[in-house]
Amino acid sequence: MAKFATPPDENTADPLPAVTPAPAAVAPTIVVVDNNNNNGASGSSNAQFTQTMQLATAQAQAQASVGLAQTSIDQEVVSNELEKQDEHWVKAYWRPAMGWLYMAINLMDFIVFPSISMFMPIIYKAFGVQMGYTAWVPLTLSNGGLIHLSFAAILGVAAFTRGQEKIANIKNN
Repeated sequence: MAKFATPPDENTADPLPAVTPAPAAVAPTIVVVDNNNNNGASGSSNAQFTQTMQLATAQAQAQASVGLAQTSIDQEVVSNELEKQDEHWVKAYWRPAMGWLYMAINLMDFIVFPSISMFMPIIYKAFGVQMGYTAWVPLTLSNGGLIHLSFAAILGVAAFTRGQEKIANIKNN
């Protein structure tokens, strides 16, 4: 082996230290498994090794297929969430908001305010104030009940179109 130091000289007291080369890198080993046992060996250790390798290969393939199935499910969930996020919240919730608003209007105009107008004379009488009973006239029935017709048209058309969207989604899936 060659050393990279200069030979000692008579005039120099301390020679340069010898430099040793780095050890060679170890090449990776490659194991080839013969599943068909073509080499003709019939040893039990070779058969055991082959069986172990086949089992490991089957497990790896099963994990890969489960991973692919999970990936496709995750992809589908993400795409559904993105479709939902594309819609602005006002656009997504206007139908239920209209339904709740119409329900609140009817509740107040036909139940709460008439009840208050019936019990108001009783409450005033308890405090010693005389007040005559005045019947409640529903505000939404003025102008021929146009607000009820309007809400019926809006909510009816909205319910019909939402039903058609659901039927189309069922047919597409």
